Amino acid sequence: MIASPKCVMLLSCFAVAFGGGTDNMAQARPPQILEISRDYLKPDAVAANRKLERRAEDLCRTLGFTHPYLTIESVSGPAEMWYLNGFDSEAEVETLRLEFQQNTKLLAALDDITRQKVRLKRSASTDEFVNYRSDLSRGDPWIIGQGQFFVIVSFDGDPPMNGTVFEMKGGSRVLVRMTHTSSEARDLAASAGSTAKVFRSYFYFRPRGM
Repeated sequence: MIASPKCVMLLSCFAVAFGGGTDNMAQARPPQILEISRDYLKPDAVAANRKLERRAEDLCRTLGFTHPYLTIESVSGPAEMWYLNGFDSEAEVETLRLEFQQNTKLLAALDDITRQKVRLKRSASTDEFVNYRSDLSRGDPWIIGQGQFFVIVSFDGDPPMNGTVFEMKGGSRVLVRMTHTSSEARDLAASAGSTAKVFRSYFYFRPRGM
């Protein structure tokens, strides 16, 4: 992953509005590269994890983290929190990696939060980079910072519905479709198959001055 088990997503580190209201601050297009970090939480750990995420957000803001990221949490299925960080190029990924490694105060503070999060997880966190597939994407594009609810579908082959598609190194794909209501998201997820999950926006981090 980019830095430590999080700030490039927590932590994840991709104000900040709860549940939405950030459309006017979003990027203008889907990211060419998307980093997806995932925390798989115990059922009774959601509130404690939210508290640590808010602390991580505050650390990122006060200690100079300079890249926006989006935090979403599961509405359907097992408790999960995902951290989404978008990039336009590999060069941007590397620039952020180096910047984070040099910010020793932030790194130490976030490492402490990462240690506190261990007891909240039902399994180890994962982190991966996926690439935008414009040729497979259909309908309104997903823009980081827009939307309140999301249907996220893992699949192989052709997309199961309209949405913004990203591809992993092994060829598996993930589709993101944003909606305005929970009921709309649930209906779409039900039609997309067993790998579809519903998420809602938790917060969108945007550094000061952006």
